[in-house]
Amino acid sequence: MLEGILSMSSITMRVGRRFSEGACMTRMVGWRERAALPELGISDMSAKMDTGALSCSLHAEDIEITNHDGTNRVRFRPAGCDEVCSVPLLEMRSVKDSGGHVTVRPFILTELVLGGERLSVELSLIDRAPMRHPLIVGRRALRGRFTVDAESADLLGVPELNAQKEPGSRPTKRSETSQRRSATSRLRASLMPRRGLRRAQ
Repeated sequence: MLEGILSMSSITMRVGRRFSEGACMTRMVGWRERAALPELGISDMSAKMDTGALSCSLHAEDIEITNHDGTNRVRFRPAGCDEVCSVPLLEMRSVKDSGGHVTVRPFILTELVLGGERLSVELSLIDRAPMRHPLIVGRRALRGRFTVDAESADLLGVPELNAQKEPGSRPTKRSETSQRRSATSRLRASLMPRRGLRRAQ
């Protein structure tokens, strides 16, 4: 009996360390967050964290590919903006949507701000007028930086436009505390069925 209790305590400590280490490596985000695209003049926009999408996507209108002095550029009007942007074209790329339809979209390289994180992302431009969220953040941008809580929203608050551009930057002390609490809650939830089963035996 004593050996069983000690073994369970050892497992609990190892699992707890893994949760703690994972929480320190990534920030917890909700399925919907407020984001900024400062290079495009967007300081606050609703964004959906979509782990089913590979890349990021922005609703844009009046998309036009131009060539200036041998450099391909893309002109477009971002969602909610009256001004037209003109930025270098990264490439044209085929993208398959959730319905299996393939479209060729222009991609650009720009900065995305979520909470206190500023990172470079590849962003596709597409008319997303029928969709609820003008910006989709795909798993390529989320991987290694954020963990999505599908039952929560707006965990990060207003984007911090003065955040330093550092993909591997550590979260703020406040966010680390929040993540540790979330990790502890998950650990307790995962161990509850085991404890109940052990008592029944």
